[in-house]
Amino acid sequence: MTHLLDSVFALHQNRLERLPLVNKPKLGFSSIYTPEEVLYAAGVVPFRITGETRNVSSDATSLLSNNFCSYILSCMSEGLDQVYSFSDGHIFLDTCDMRKRMYEVWEKNVGDSFHYLLELPKDVKETSKSYYRWQIERLIQELEKRYSCTIGETELRNAIQLCNQSRRLLQKACRMRNQGILPMKSIEMLELVKASNSGLKEEFNEKLEAILQSLEGVEVPDSTKHFNVLLTGSYFDNASILEIIENTGARIVYEDMSTGYKYFEGEIDEDRDPLEAIADYYLEKATSARMIDSDRRLAHIQQIIREYNVNAVLYLPLKFCDTNLIDYPYIRHSLAQLGIPVLFIESERHMTNIQSIKTRIQTFFETRMM
Repeated sequence: MTHLLDSVFALHQNRLERLPLVNKPKLGFSSIYTPEEVLYAAGVVPFRITGETRNVSSDATSLLSNNFCSYILSCMSEGLDQVYSFSDGHIFLDTCDMRKRMYEVWEKNVGDSFHYLLELPKDVKETSKSYYRWQIERLIQELEKRYSCTIGETELRNAIQLCNQSRRLLQKACRMRNQGILPMKSIEMLELVKASNSGLKEEFNEKLEAILQSLEGVEVPDSTKHFNVLLTGSYFDNASILEIIENTGARIVYEDMSTGYKYFEGEIDEDRDPLEAIADYYLEKATSARMIDSDRRLAHIQQIIREYNVNAVLYLPLKFCDTNLIDYPYIRHSLAQLGIPVLFIESERHMTNIQSIKTRIQTFFETRMM
């Protein structure tokens, strides 16, 4: 049945051919904290840079460092190779120090005409919310000046509705996945998220909504007791690791990462002042390790464990992802007190030690699923 989603996956798979044909300015982004609604309101097509078309290049490591995470280095490699030459530029956020450094190097070495760094606070106090709203106001002013447009309340509300529709559809698809109505593997779930931020959101919404509506009312009796797994960590899209997990018979029920649920958690309040609602939504997305409140992140993970009857957690940070690595001991210790086992796997975009990781994963599940 998952062949129904092929046309949706194609939005991401064919984006490099399709986006140049869109007669609108295009801006890339590399963080899920990027307020896409503001860009859509400006008539801009925002698309996420994934780094998946390039291995980490020596040019990227020489300009940054070889102890940067492989996601940032592969994105930098794409930029240096002009993979996104059709783009007008890139919106950067200082979600971590590596992304801030990438902004500085990208600005000097990639031939885009527009670069913008949006500062994002690391807590959700009222002063931080006020500062972040001011940051978004500055971004709006820059976009209006560059694209000779007006970003008013109507434009922002329309963009909020568009992006909220994507969030609701993704949430519904995940519910149907976990109910057995939509037999979708975890890697396909991540591909679905990539399709939603490929810059073709209107078409994404239309296609996915039609597919999900066609499956409404389908009943799938499932009396099997599952061993439910929560994935958490940083940017992750390694198909080999996901296949190994699912081949053990375990069921991945929640991908708590930027390529999964973190991208579409919650929604923006459509009844509030649109600018305030956008700013508060992104800042309050505090379940990321880049925020300083580890207790809030832990509470979020604990809530997922209760709601989805999670039996085990796989912690999957990218190598050199300091924010997730710092949080790990605290989260592991706290979950151990609840009787939830945690397996730590430090990953990279292109892994050479997959066989040893396979052995670790199989051993972890075999001793707990007996």
